[in-house]
Amino acid sequence: MKVLVIRAEEGKVTESSVVEGELEAVVKEVARKALEEWDPRVSDFIVIKEVREVTLGLPIPGKLVDILRPFGLRRKGSKEAAFDLVVYTISFDNRLVSEEEGSYIENKIYLIAPYINDDLRAELEAQAAGIVSPKQAPEGIEELE
Repeated sequence: MKVLVIRAEEGKVTESSVVEGELEAVVKEVARKALEEWDPRVSDFIVIKEVREVTLGLPIPGKLVDILRPFGLRRKGSKEAAFDLVVYTISFDNRLVSEEEGSYIENKIYLIAPYINDDLRAELEAQAAGIVSPKQAPEGIEELE
């Protein structure tokens, strides 16, 4: 299987590659790599698995249908199809800003998902960059340098 691995830091995608392998094995390999950079004195280490429903307009090219079948490809109305995309986020440079809400400011992450096509790759890269975009801490929280 082709797996997309995106690294984003401070509002930018710094790496984006497609590797061959089983999704879970790639996630573990990238997590080990991120552990080497993680500083447990200042940050949490978090791996989140999320299943996202992705919709596409019909018709879908035959080659893409074959790629999407293992992801639960299904018709959604008369003009769309949907499939389930598993996305892992590994956050290894972050800061908790609200214990009540569990809110974090993310500085560095990896986002890992099955590679589907370049359109979805671009969308996931934009999401990864957005996750690590510089954010202001809520009022009353001191920024640490």
